[in-house]
Amino acid sequence: MEIEEVKLEETLLCNHCETSVNDDDAFCQDCGYPLKGNEQDVAKFYAKRAMNKNKNIDAAEKIKSAKNTLFVIAGVVLLFAIVRYLSIGDIADLIINFIVCCMYILLGFWTEQKPLMALLLGLLLYVTLVVISAVLEPMTLVKGILWKIVIISYLGKGIYSASSIKTNA
Repeated sequence: MEIEEVKLEETLLCNHCETSVNDDDAFCQDCGYPLKGNEQDVAKFYAKRAMNKNKNIDAAEKIKSAKNTLFVIAGVVLLFAIVRYLSIGDIADLIINFIVCCMYILLGFWTEQKPLMALLLGLLLYVTLVVISAVLEPMTLVKGILWKIVIISYLGKGIYSASSIKTNA
């Protein structure tokens, strides 16, 4: 009978996340910690993690700003619809603007998943409504031009901000 030698291997753990690692691994497979790195490699690891944390905080602020942009526009549309209904009394116009307001609210909630796409769709929706309105009544293009510029600028600012968000996809 042969007696097999059983070699008990000591379990090695990552110094950062305490995940078990192999002796021949250069980096932790879970967190990327440099297992065989020098002090400079370890310092780079922690600096990179700190920078990524700041990027995530910055991204969360930009997503909140994008969401607020769409919610503000929804509020402006609703306010416009109510004022217009009180002055003209057209219920169809009120219903259409209420639907548009709801679309902006839904886009605002969608910014959690796709902030840039939500803002681009918000801009596309607004420009489409302006064009349709101009085709039906050409004078609406110049009426409220200042509001149109402000809303498009506000959406543009949101798009610019959302386009700078780096995702870890």
